[in-house]
Amino acid sequence: MKTTAEQIAFLEEHSSKKSSNWREKAEWRKANSDWLCYSRKIAIVVAMSLEELNMSQKQLAQLIGCSPQYVSRLLKGEENLTLETLCKLERVLNVPILQKVFA
Repeated sequence: MKTTAEQIAFLEEHSSKKSSNWREKAEWRKANSDWLCYSRKIAIVVAMSLEELNMSQKQLAQLIGCSPQYVSRLLKGEENLTLETLCKLERVLNVPILQKVFA
């Protein structure tokens, strides 16, 4: 039976020529796990609020003054939000995001 390192080396050697950065992403998630758990909870609150308000990601982006791509990253739960952005989200969505996340 091959060791994990040997299995990874085999996969890397026999993977398609197209480069994959799964390892870097996994290492990034591990290194940032402290705040990612909160970011994901915030993403859930925001997504639920958007659904309740029947609001699109594009509309939210316009209302908080950012790009639709930023809102998309926010909803994936991998964006390190500033307090300013959190306040804008709470105001626009009319929901106490931090209270829900830390309750």
